[in-house]
Amino acid sequence: MAGIVFFGLIVCFPDYCFSQQPDKSEIIERVRQLENAYNAQDAQAYAAIYALNGSHTYANGITHRGRKEIEEGLIEAFAGPMKGTQMKITPQVIQFVTDNLAVEEASFVLSGLMMPDGTEVPAINGVCLAVYQKQEKEWYAFAVQCMAPLSP
Repeated sequence: MAGIVFFGLIVCFPDYCFSQQPDKSEIIERVRQLENAYNAQDAQAYAAIYALNGSHTYANGITHRGRKEIEEGLIEAFAGPMKGTQMKITPQVIQFVTDNLAVEEASFVLSGLMMPDGTEVPAINGVCLAVYQKQEKEWYAFAVQCMAPLSP
């Protein structure tokens, strides 16, 4: 009897029975690619992880829309106030809304930021909420919003 029920489920709901759940490791790999590109100060590689029409809002409130604007903004930042900074990103929660849409909550630590007088700023801790979209078997950051909560 159980075999008949199982066979019936397969026949009636093949997509459900044979669908593979998305793999969180694919999102984690993209996060590592972002982190590595940032730490190499490679604006082009960093921006390439974003969807063509993706957006990123930085902890300082600046928003760049589109892969080209993200790249140009990072080139400017890496030549200026973010020069030499390093970032560690730690994914906390990854949830799949659909097979091609994921939401990731992460924490980050930004270090190496310098004041105009050359004094190093203490490491900045923050959080990001990111939406990833799978396009042609590849995950892309679609919308990322970060913030650095104020200390009490």
